[in-house]
Amino acid sequence: MADRLRVAVIGCGGIARDIYLPLLDVHDGATVCTCVDASETVRERMCARFPNAAHLASADELGADACDCALVLTPVREGLDAHCEPVLALMAAGVPTLCEKPLSADFWRAEQMVAAAEASGTLLMMGVNRRFAPVYRRAAEHFAGHTIEMCAAEKSGSGGIFRELVTNSLHLLDAMRWLCGEVAEVSGWCISEGETDLGAAASLRFEDGALGSCVMSRAAGRWIERMVLHGQGRTAIIDAPHSVETIADGQRVSWCPDQACWQMPEPQRWGFAAQLDHFLACVRGDEQPHVTARDALASHRLAEAIRALRGS
Repeated sequence: MADRLRVAVIGCGGIARDIYLPLLDVHDGATVCTCVDASETVRERMCARFPNAAHLASADELGADACDCALVLTPVREGLDAHCEPVLALMAAGVPTLCEKPLSADFWRAEQMVAAAEASGTLLMMGVNRRFAPVYRRAAEHFAGHTIEMCAAEKSGSGGIFRELVTNSLHLLDAMRWLCGEVAEVSGWCISEGETDLGAAASLRFEDGALGSCVMSRAAGRWIERMVLHGQGRTAIIDAPHSVETIADGQRVSWCPDQACWQMPEPQRWGFAAQLDHFLACVRGDEQPHVTARDALASHRLAEAIRALRGS
């Protein structure tokens, strides 16, 4: 394998432009070898930015030996679930892949993608950057060697989102599973209009005994993502991605990422940079995946369980 991994970027829209391409621009262990996008305008823009890369209209045109790994950053929205087909093609070709969340808005497609990865023995990771975000990592470290007994989480904003619990709140639900373990029981309510999720209030019981709650509203006055953890006399209060307050033995410590790096850039603040580094290390064989495709599917299953409460 070359000193710098050859990365194919499939889907060169907003998240590629704002997050992943700037990270790859300065990465000393990877280089963009191929840009794939259905839009001719976007391909022309990518040609100017990466003149030595191949520029394709479809992932079907990507040869098996054309890259060392791939990032699937295509959109998932109503009427367009653009992750499944390229991921299945990449798994068939044996190309290690990091796919942005969700794997798919449809659970059966997500199952199909995970099955293809396992059948081919090819690395498939889903983007779950909260597990790598500094404020969440700090909270996890605070509870190292201690048991989390209660977790209350919220992810809210303004305006309805297509299957929001799968396409957006999946990040928060995955973080809850990461910190508290698998969920044994789900109850509550979910309000939707057609396939647009507007609100949810779910109570969770985890297999290890912890209790949890997760609320989501698309009628909020501003964007909110927060989590409160309690257990064994300890507390962590996360206001993502800005700060975390930890409490133990009567001592309160407030911490924000900017204390570690002056005005930390958003890709680092949200954990995208550390996630990308981890994926590339897994491709090289230097690390084992922190999140397997099967693990990602469990977060999808939890989201679907809450969506199933519609009309409750």
